[in-house]
Amino acid sequence: MVESEDVPVDIDPGEEPESPDGGENDPFPEKKSSGKSSSKSKAKTKKASKKDRKSTKKAKTSKSKRTKKVIKYDPTENFMVPKHEIVGEEERKELERMYGSLDLFPKILVIDPIASKLGAKEGDLIRIYREEGFYYRYVINRG
Repeated sequence: MVESEDVPVDIDPGEEPESPDGGENDPFPEKKSSGKSSSKSKAKTKKASKKDRKSTKKAKTSKSKRTKKVIKYDPTENFMVPKHEIVGEEERKELERMYGSLDLFPKILVIDPIASKLGAKEGDLIRIYREEGFYYRYVINRG
């Protein structure tokens, strides 16, 4: 039967794990680090790695906030995409009278390719023509 060895999770890949017997039977004594390889140094490397992760996350998010996505294709040219159009003010009032608040309608984001192609703004209502009938989407901003 082979015995397994417990290895600490928070050590650096380049750092040798401490042997359970205190290093007396270490097969590689020349690789031995200085005697003060305590848990404090491990905690410092763990904290540093968390800071590094946070800084990379900030860099990624700040980069995505600065760039704006440009549509490279026209989604309406695809045969699978039904016709979309922005509903006029009169029909909008009629739908609001019949069904209540427009916030209850299914939502579509302003940054959706179809909504941005139509030039829809937050609060607009989009009608979608399908074989089964009309479907509506209320345009919202992220949030």
